[in-house]
Amino acid sequence: MDTDRENGGSLKILLVGGRLDWSVPTTHALGLAEGLIQRGHEIQMVCRGGVFLPRFREIGAEVFQYPSSWLARRRLMLFLQDFDPAVVHATGGLGAQKIALRLSKALGRPMVHTVHSWLGGERSARATRHAAAVIVVNQDLREHLVGELGISKDKIRVIPYGIEIPEVVREAWSPRGIPVIGTVGRLDKGRRLDDFLEAAGLLRKKIGDVVFTVLGEGPDERRLRSVCKTMDLEGHLTFAAPPADIDAVYRAFDVLMLVSDWGGAGLHMLEGLARGIPTIATGGGEILSLLGEEGICTLVRPGDPEALAEEGERLLADPQRARNQVVVGVEHVRRHFPMRAMLDRVEDLHKSLTQTPVT
Repeated sequence: MDTDRENGGSLKILLVGGRLDWSVPTTHALGLAEGLIQRGHEIQMVCRGGVFLPRFREIGAEVFQYPSSWLARRRLMLFLQDFDPAVVHATGGLGAQKIALRLSKALGRPMVHTVHSWLGGERSARATRHAAAVIVVNQDLREHLVGELGISKDKIRVIPYGIEIPEVVREAWSPRGIPVIGTVGRLDKGRRLDDFLEAAGLLRKKIGDVVFTVLGEGPDERRLRSVCKTMDLEGHLTFAAPPADIDAVYRAFDVLMLVSDWGGAGLHMLEGLARGIPTIATGGGEILSLLGEEGICTLVRPGDPEALAEEGERLLADPQRARNQVVVGVEHVRRHFPMRAMLDRVEDLHKSLTQTPVT
């Protein structure tokens, strides 16, 4: 527990997530919940189920699945009223903010909404405007919410991700005999995963013995599997649902390759860097805002699978370059994205809202 802040008083906090499958909002919520519990706060969570649900219970959070029937929702409200949270915090994910807004109004408690990537529609923006406070993970998102969606800048707090550095980091990196290049994240359209598949095809032709892994679930999986078959990648590329064990996911990779058109991959990049995985990423605004300097990971322009393949080949052929990147990456995350700093700022925000009347 962080004893430096222990005297500030503990809170009851209701976290609200979407489906707790492998995604940026889920892994972020897990770190947040664990850190707040270690600081003495009492956490309950409402979600749509998912593979990570037992993991939240293991760290000490009481978790409820949001029901579809009116009677079951009424019963849930009785439990939540008895818990009497000080704050309702939507941690992101499909449906999280809608559920959180409903619970916030019913409980008469302020709502916080964490935004991880661009909000795509007026419905999402409308629910966010009703929040007492909005957390964004970088300055670009703040400008998006204020300039394009008209959300009051006074409500918005920029709180970067917090990453826990594992005790054992694979800084003495060397690839397996048959290296594994992987990507991770929700399988949605717009994530540029076709570029990953095309890069995989090019790399297989160039270096032969290499395995590719797509860890994730989502609505675009069936189409991506069909694309894989047309590219003669069967037997060389596998799709799998990630386990609810973040360390195990990154241990499966020799190289992490992240591709996305519209953000949402930044936390995965930081998690990989913190675990000593050489990383190649498309250099969109979110990724650039998290890096801030060269040499931390290998950047390529979006929409260029040939460049992805070339950089993958270069990293595998030059282990010393990859090891240098690992050392710089671990230190960058340690210096700029400490878990303690994120928890301090979220904790301060929660406490400030308990002193402000709900409007």
